[in-house]
Amino acid sequence: MAAVIVDSADHANIRADLESLRLGKSPRLHWRDESPARQLMITQRLATMPIRGIVTVYLHGKEVRTERARRRCLERLLMEVEQTGVSKVVIESRSPEQDHLDRGLLTGLRMASMLPKSLTVTWQPSVSEPLLWAADAVVSATTWWLDDRAHHYNLLVEQVRAISLE
Repeated sequence: MAAVIVDSADHANIRADLESLRLGKSPRLHWRDESPARQLMITQRLATMPIRGIVTVYLHGKEVRTERARRRCLERLLMEVEQTGVSKVVIESRSPEQDHLDRGLLTGLRMASMLPKSLTVTWQPSVSEPLLWAADAVVSATTWWLDDRAHHYNLLVEQVRAISLE
C-alpha cells in the first residue's frame, strides 16, 4: 500500500500533469492497464514531480487473509504519513463495505491514541482524484522491485521509502 505526499501548493500542478498522461477517454491512470512503455513514461514523469512516497509491504503466507494484510499496511501507512505532518489523507475508495472496514480501523487507531483526531481522512474514487494515480504507480513500481524488476523503482528510489512489515 502506498501514500504519496504532496505539498498543498503543488496539488493543482501535479493533478494537471497526471491528467495530461491519460490516454483518450480513459477516466484515470492505472498501472496494470498501461503498456510497458507507458509505465516507464509515467515513472519517469513521477520522478520529476515534487512528491514523496511511503510504501508499506506485508509479505505473508496463504494463512493470512488479504484483508488482514491490507489492514496491517494501512495502519502503519497512516501512522507514517501522520508523522510527516500532513493534515489530510485521501484513501482510494473500494466499496462501501470495504471503506467501512477502513473507517473501523481508523476509529480504533484514534481510540488507542495512535492517530490524532485532527488528521482528516476521506475516501474518494480514483477517477475523481488524480493524486491517487501517483500512489498506484508508486506501489506498483515497488512491488515490481520486490519481484526483481527494479527498473521503475530505481527511477523513484530517492523519493520513495519502502517499509516491510512482519
